[in-house]
Amino acid sequence: MRGRKAKQIEGIEKYDFDKLAKTEGSARERRRFLAFAHLREGKTFTDTAAAVRVKLRSLMRWIKRFRQEGFEGLKDKPGRGLKPLLSVECRPAFRQAVLELQENKKGGRIRGIDILELMRTKYGLDPSLRTVYDTLKRADLVWITGRSIHPKTDLEAQEDFKKTSHIK
Repeated sequence: MRGRKAKQIEGIEKYDFDKLAKTEGSARERRRFLAFAHLREGKTFTDTAAAVRVKLRSLMRWIKRFRQEGFEGLKDKPGRGLKPLLSVECRPAFRQAVLELQENKKGGRIRGIDILELMRTKYGLDPSLRTVYDTLKRADLVWITGRSIHPKTDLEAQEDFKKTSHIK
């Protein structure tokens, strides 16, 4: 054993961290639970940090949060990461603008590049194509479609062809 013996952390005995680590979906939280399982078994801070492959400083931060906030201190807080370019309030207007763009298109489907141009002109944003598709998903506008129909398609001629062609 390396390092000093871990001072008993108050409230750690209430939770089955092994079970929590096995059922947790988030890898970050699973690692924290696994660390607390090691601490509960009496391992030192240094050994625990090495076992879960984190720096000792990170482990000490987790312990501090557990002491201050309890079990909820080990959970990830909301609001991590980059915020969406379009706010929640703008989504209905964006959704409507995309649907109108599709309705006004003569033949075929609109593409990501078309929506990117809409976001540049109407909203003053300059997103990447990936951001355009993420924004469409947030606005519930993700669809998978078959091949589009050409504007000069003769549906009657196609039906006649289907009736007279020989299937082998």
